[in-house]
Amino acid sequence: MTKASDLKLQHKMSKSFMGVQTPADLNKVIEEGSFKELVQISEAYQDKRIVEIAQQIFDEKHRVVLIAGPSSSGKTTTAKKLCTQLKVLGLDPLYMGTDDYFVEREETPLDENGKYNFEDLDAVDVDLFNRNIISLLKGEEVDLPTFNFLTGHKEFGKRITSIKRSQIIVIEGIHALNDELTPQIRQHQKFKIFVCPVTALKVSKESGVDPIDHRMLRRMVRDHQFRGHSAKATIDNWPSVRRGEEKNIFPFRDQADVAFNTSHIYEIPILKKHAEPLLKSIKEDEPEYEVASKMLTFLSEFDSYDDDSVVPNDSIIREFIGGSTYAQEDPESGKKTFVGGNYFWRNIQNFLREKHDELKEMHEEFLEKHDDIREKREEFLEKQEETRKELIEKHAELIDQIEEDVKEEVDAIIRGEGEKTIK
Repeated sequence: MTKASDLKLQHKMSKSFMGVQTPADLNKVIEEGSFKELVQISEAYQDKRIVEIAQQIFDEKHRVVLIAGPSSSGKTTTAKKLCTQLKVLGLDPLYMGTDDYFVEREETPLDENGKYNFEDLDAVDVDLFNRNIISLLKGEEVDLPTFNFLTGHKEFGKRITSIKRSQIIVIEGIHALNDELTPQIRQHQKFKIFVCPVTALKVSKESGVDPIDHRMLRRMVRDHQFRGHSAKATIDNWPSVRRGEEKNIFPFRDQADVAFNTSHIYEIPILKKHAEPLLKSIKEDEPEYEVASKMLTFLSEFDSYDDDSVVPNDSIIREFIGGSTYAQEDPESGKKTFVGGNYFWRNIQNFLREKHDELKEMHEEFLEKHDDIREKREEFLEKQEETRKELIEKHAELIDQIEEDVKEEVDAIIRGEGEKTIK
């Protein structure tokens, strides 16, 4: 079975939840007061799937679990919940990301715009990553790196780690499904999970909810909730996100051992009240308006459900609306923030990119001002030289005039014709 068909099978099975297949069916559930029950059933089904995947990993004795999926698929919550179920089975997984394994800043590849491309596989120190994993699997003590985004270098001595031979490693990352990330790890040791939301809802007889639009809706809510971004910013950045997915994630999805559908049949009425005001803030004369209008038309098919408390705190949906059990404290603000997709590191990346652009603009402005000042200085020096020459000429003329006047006065005195006093 292909991974795409695996997702479709989960999609079909979720259709049986209280007969909900269309927005009208979902609105009827809300109207009848049965929405909370639908949430519980959908969550229970998803938890059941995670239990099944954990059991498969246990039964097949895999040592390295690799999780990847496109943006806003709920990868981090999936990984955390899977770790919990693996612990139930007596395994004590070590959870790792790949962001601490970036190459040194001077070795980081650049994109077509000359900016650091942290999403390229060449940005990862693959050799060190593999050596560390192999050593961990052998039960050896390993000095895991911590990547300092401010200096652009890996730091060591902070995370001395070892695991038992019975433990497994769970890795979440963009390139997790790509064997080029783990070429030194034996295939039978690896278990790959492709994570993506594919909703069962039909918006018409011919088509269902577009998974791409679905994920953008999730991302829009999350970006505003946790990063203060506008819907306009999310829409504007979405093409870049999609290009990265098409290059680094989707080509490798069929290499996964299982596909996990992270959609919930109930989620759009929950997301609607968060997304709708953001979309309505985009004006008609703005380039993002067309996409916003399309999203608003789609959302108009659904009634909003205003009580977020029906959503369990360990739900994937909490990645986007907030209040997740897996929230961590932001070291700067002290606020509880959901750390989805290595959030803090990505924030630092964005911060560095923004500061780089700001410094570049400031440098260009400085050069322009410097050139302007240089031109004015040259003009000033030219005028100064002209003035100096004029003063020299006037001084010479004055001296000549004085000498002539004095001569005339002296001649007059000699002739006895003048009584003037020479001053």
